Amino acid sequence: MMDVDTALRRLHDLPVDPRLTGIEAAVFDGIARQDAHGRQLSGSLVGIAASLALVVGLLGATIPGYPEPAPSIAPFGAPAALAPSTLLGTGE
Repeated sequence: MMDVDTALRRLHDLPVDPRLTGIEAAVFDGIARQDAHGRQLSGSLVGIAASLALVVGLLGATIPGYPEPAPSIAPFGAPAALAPSTLLGTGE
């Protein structure tokens, strides 16, 4: 098994890849390109999202809901009217 410190020391001693010399300029050019093209779409996208939210909100407020709520389901089994203690006869 290789020791991590030994492997890192060997990696440190290797020469730097020549392709990495121009990487900073390429990264900064990519960021500038993305920044220039991203800002134009951003404002219109926010406007579209705000308009859609307004329309959905207005439709949700004007369309009537259900006239009466759905019947509730007992969360822990049978409703209280069908519990075993209520089904037992009083013995009279």
